[in-house]
Amino acid sequence: MYEKFIRRFFLAAVVLLLLAAGLVFVFDPFFHYHEPLGPLKAVLTKKEYQVPGTLRNFSYDSVIAGSSTAENFNNRWFDEAFGTQSVKAIKSSGVTAQLDYYVRLALQERELKYVFYSLDLFALSGDPETEFPDESMPLYLYDDNPFTDVKYLLNKDVIFEDIPYLLAETFLDDYDEGASYNWAQYHTFSRSDALANYGRPEEISPEKTEGEYRPFIDGNVDILERMVQENPDTVFYIFYPPYSLLWWDNMIRSGQLEQSLYAARASMERLLGYENVRMYYFQNEEDVILDLDLYMDPIHFNEDINRWMVEEMAQGNYRLTPENYRKELEKMEGIAERIRTDYDILTD
Repeated sequence: MYEKFIRRFFLAAVVLLLLAAGLVFVFDPFFHYHEPLGPLKAVLTKKEYQVPGTLRNFSYDSVIAGSSTAENFNNRWFDEAFGTQSVKAIKSSGVTAQLDYYVRLALQERELKYVFYSLDLFALSGDPETEFPDESMPLYLYDDNPFTDVKYLLNKDVIFEDIPYLLAETFLDDYDEGASYNWAQYHTFSRSDALANYGRPEEISPEKTEGEYRPFIDGNVDILERMVQENPDTVFYIFYPPYSLLWWDNMIRSGQLEQSLYAARASMERLLGYENVRMYYFQNEEDVILDLDLYMDPIHFNEDINRWMVEEMAQGNYRLTPENYRKELEKMEGIAERIRTDYDILTD
């Protein structure tokens, strides 16, 4: 009788495990196996878990790549402006090597029409040898080993949290699929917010030397250039998002102003000559960067700025050329000098 009980117990356990795995496979909130089925929506709120699945399994012909400054784009803005179908490839505080992994994954899976690449200056200063994905990521969603999928298929958080959330956002909250990974709705943007979230360096550090930053920046530009060279049929819209005067003040006081300006100049000089590259520079737009009511901290702006950038790029405004990029950088240098002298005490 004991043996019969044991057999039934293990049989019941196996059935329950299969049911749990089947439930995860069908609803698949991280889209590891397929796009949303039936009426389910693509509820995208966990980029570390969902980006690889969307790049492998969704229907798209273009990618929006960048850090958290790119999260508040609505995919539909690009789709309507450029006649495309886009998904996001986002890594918060992502350096160039990390975003390169995502873009190359997309290029392996699809013939991309466009890559809309939000080029952060801080990303160009990161280590070009950065390995990604690393142990901080859910590696079972990134590898091709089916045996590691057990960590997903039998994950209690997925079953009891992520699947119910997917259902609730689909049927109760009318989730906007274009607003993937959007965080603006949970924050406020004002001068007081921006100043409160800025830890201004008390001392002014000496400028870093070229030997300290140039190898990193040049290495990252190499990564971007290889991506462009190896995919001549894909058009790369590379744009520089506008950081607030607080960010530039921080660069001045931390000795990183020349490093930041070099990152912009080096990337422009190396990439502008390619026929499949379109570059746009928004960082010296004074009506934006000097208006702290548009920011929640030194670098993160509200989604109206995201939409404005899409509209301007679609119209060909703010576009860089081999003839005008030096002038645009000189304008930025002039603004930075004014920030150095006219905004001496930002916390008052």
